[in-house]
Amino acid sequence: MTHSVRLNEELGVIVVRFHAAPNFDEIKTLFDDAVQMPGFRPGLFLVADFRLTNAPLTGAEIRHLADYVLRTDAQWGATKWSILTSEATTFGLGRMFMALTDDHEVTTHVFRTVTEADDWFGLGVEMYDILARTPE
Repeated sequence: MTHSVRLNEELGVIVVRFHAAPNFDEIKTLFDDAVQMPGFRPGLFLVADFRLTNAPLTGAEIRHLADYVLRTDAQWGATKWSILTSEATTFGLGRMFMALTDDHEVTTHVFRTVTEADDWFGLGVEMYDILARTPE
């Protein structure tokens, strides 16, 4: 399996940890499955942790993913998604995704370190603690 998905209902956060590079179809399926999870509700935050791998998607695939996410935007509602990566290409693709989804209800930001993402969700909980409290 290329990833794990866990919902931390207490914090209202879904954490996706990528263990191998996902392809476009896997990421699309992940979004399809997330909204079907027991406990899913609009407003949940999302952490996509790519620190153990990279996302070898193309620019065209990122554009398709942004279009797809627009169709699921209402299900997520007004919320934030955090992308964590230390790899330059994935960081750049994440920035591209941010720009392409700028007019969505979901606000996305990409971070190079866990510390940079601290309190971006506004939960009063540091990102390291969110990850620690949402084990695989």
